[in-house]
Amino acid sequence: MGSITRYGRWLRDSLSTEPSADQDTVEELRACIESTFSHRNFPEESESCLRLRKQRWLELLRKFQKYGHFSTGNRVTVLEGGDECFRAMLQVIAMAQTRVWCESYIFDNSHVAETFFTALRDAALRGLDVVLLVDYIGSFSLRNDWVRELRSVGADVVFFNPVLPSNYCVGPLSFRDHRKIMVCDDMGFCGGMNIQEEVGEEEFGTSRFYDVHSKLEGPCVADLAEVFRDSLHEAGGRVMRNSIAPPPRKEPGVYVQILQSNVRQRRRTLQKVIEKSIDAADESVLLTTAYFFPPGFLKNALLRVPARGARLSLLLSGSSDFYPLPGDLLAQTHFLRNFLRDTPSQQVKVHLYGHRHMHAKHMCVDGVFSTIGSFNFDLYSARRNLEVGVAVFDRDFARKMQNLHLKRAGESKQTFYSDSMYHQPLVRCACALAYGLVRLSGRPKGMSSHLSSCY
Repeated sequence: MGSITRYGRWLRDSLSTEPSADQDTVEELRACIESTFSHRNFPEESESCLRLRKQRWLELLRKFQKYGHFSTGNRVTVLEGGDECFRAMLQVIAMAQTRVWCESYIFDNSHVAETFFTALRDAALRGLDVVLLVDYIGSFSLRNDWVRELRSVGADVVFFNPVLPSNYCVGPLSFRDHRKIMVCDDMGFCGGMNIQEEVGEEEFGTSRFYDVHSKLEGPCVADLAEVFRDSLHEAGGRVMRNSIAPPPRKEPGVYVQILQSNVRQRRRTLQKVIEKSIDAADESVLLTTAYFFPPGFLKNALLRVPARGARLSLLLSGSSDFYPLPGDLLAQTHFLRNFLRDTPSQQVKVHLYGHRHMHAKHMCVDGVFSTIGSFNFDLYSARRNLEVGVAVFDRDFARKMQNLHLKRAGESKQTFYSDSMYHQPLVRCACALAYGLVRLSGRPKGMSSHLSSCY
């Protein structure tokens, strides 16, 4: 009993000495950690083990706070599949009364895109502040007549880093806006989904992609809006918006931190939190991602997971996003060959999801810490693109993310180093060539002079 009391005093004192945190935040963080590492959530854990885990994650969360805005009192809802996500987004747009800010790497010319165009146009006609920010390359098929009509009713449409006109170009052609954000009044959306028919299913698309998104409520929506404002600034700043007030808390709420990657401005908070949270894992890391050919610092972090005796589960795409040559799968196969060779098979499981292209991007660490967003474990996300991520510290949310991962892994094929595709000479040559091209195209040319040394 004495050790528990001493630990309680240490936890109180260590939080109270945080110079940048007000007392309310201190109490919220302490309550968050205590409620997460409870015997209800971990009935088989001893009191001493729970104390150690509380201490470890307390120190980690305090370190993370310098990487981005954080808040408690939030609600995060997982949206699996395009139909569920698009229905939720369209419903919120229809109910919005103040603003609809939408950012997407891809906004195509499909039926679902037309549905969103109509919803945005109607919102502008109702007098709302409507901003559509899309990447010039990713949204090259966006119809010009939609753009003209949106602008004619008062909406702002911004293309990120266009080739023409040249005075709107803000960087090298490789500098892309890969973020997926929507802010409607006091509600936000963030994840891996673009506005495209491949993501939709029976109602909204072709079921070609499998993806996961999240709906955010609470103070974290204001932090998400700040990342959207950062994107507008990086797009040239011709269209800008003011910050929004933090929405009311949602009780019972969860701890959320909004993270971003903007390598041109030397902001890599998303990469740092991902790396450090992987290094903190002492039980498990469950990673779902597309285009798996990570840079060295993430590869090494993943290799250290089984070296510590923790479990690593990777759920990757087994179908290509490229036509006619599956360059993404060839490059991934080359990387996996070396990765599987260097990791113990009893601690590492790699599954390839072949029913659809796996486009989801989420991770769960030790069943308590989760991330979801636009960030792929590839060179482009780590070194070049604008990216966004949502980090959630909550046992119940982590369980949902774990269940999604395990469910899809159970529908997938596990791959081993002994598989023939890793050893056939012609296949190995093709994969090595594809990986070499990926590494060459993934170089941060024209971005920041010191990035290569960082990654």
